Amino acid sequence: MGVQFNDLIPKREILLKDLKNKTLAIDSMNILYQFLSSIRLNDGSPLRNSKGEITSIYNGLFYKNIYILEYEITPVWVFDGKPPELKYETREERKKIKERAAQEYKKAKNEGNLEDMYKYAKRVNYLEPKIVENSKNLLRLMGIPYINAPSEGEAQCSYLVKKGEAYGVVSQDYDALLYGSTRIIRNITSSNKPLELIELEEVLNHLGITLEDLIDVAILIGTDYNVGGIKGIGPKKALNIVKNNIKEEYVKDIPNYHKIKNIFKNPEITDNYKLNMEYPDVEGLKKFLIDEMDFSEKRVIPYIKKLEKLIYERKNQSKLEAWF
Repeated sequence: MGVQFNDLIPKREILLKDLKNKTLAIDSMNILYQFLSSIRLNDGSPLRNSKGEITSIYNGLFYKNIYILEYEITPVWVFDGKPPELKYETREERKKIKERAAQEYKKAKNEGNLEDMYKYAKRVNYLEPKIVENSKNLLRLMGIPYINAPSEGEAQCSYLVKKGEAYGVVSQDYDALLYGSTRIIRNITSSNKPLELIELEEVLNHLGITLEDLIDVAILIGTDYNVGGIKGIGPKKALNIVKNNIKEEYVKDIPNYHKIKNIFKNPEITDNYKLNMEYPDVEGLKKFLIDEMDFSEKRVIPYIKKLEKLIYERKNQSKLEAWF
């Protein structure tokens, strides 16, 4: 869900080639939901194999990673760990939204309304534990690094950026800014929206505030830890409250205000990770994609060969550079 900054945040369009030779920390759960939402049939139902298992996500992971590698970008996928206790309300709200969407989908299906079926089906997205584990396995088979964050994935992504180990965070949400990431890249999985770059320094200069202030603006609007924020306060009003130094009149009414702020300022992160790519497990990829997930062998094999070539070239280039 993330904080709803709307048009408050300045963005600029870039091209994928502008990210050449960069390492990107990908907010996995956010992007997997994007795959699940966008890779669908005409009636809105996700792609499935012969056993009825959803395969949309694996389709997105496999082909998008190869596409990114072709631009000499290194993807690092970061998965959520245990969420903070304060996120419980957000999870319950998301559950209710999906339940309502499921009812609307059923109604549209009974009426034979394909347009509404597609619309509501996209909102009924569940990332089951098996799908997440299969996604990690697919990345491992491809030789692409991933990290298991101890808590929020965006916090871990932002940590990599702040350490200089990644250029930016790939996410559709803005929360990485609150964790101090210097950059966010949006729409990397979209085929019909321009790639957007958001830079923290530009955001703060544009708004005339500090990072601490930006966190307060977010809390007034509402975050994953205080859903809805304070009634009647939108992004512009929240900004004015913070800039006029009258936030204390409002934050006193926000339960757990200091705990929420601390989540962003001192998130739970780990240094237990590796960022290097490995050679792909070709036979393992064939077994998973073709035998288990029913991907087209005719289409998959050329892409596996392309993946092999891209990683081979990348690793050999790294060895060459190590000599100088």
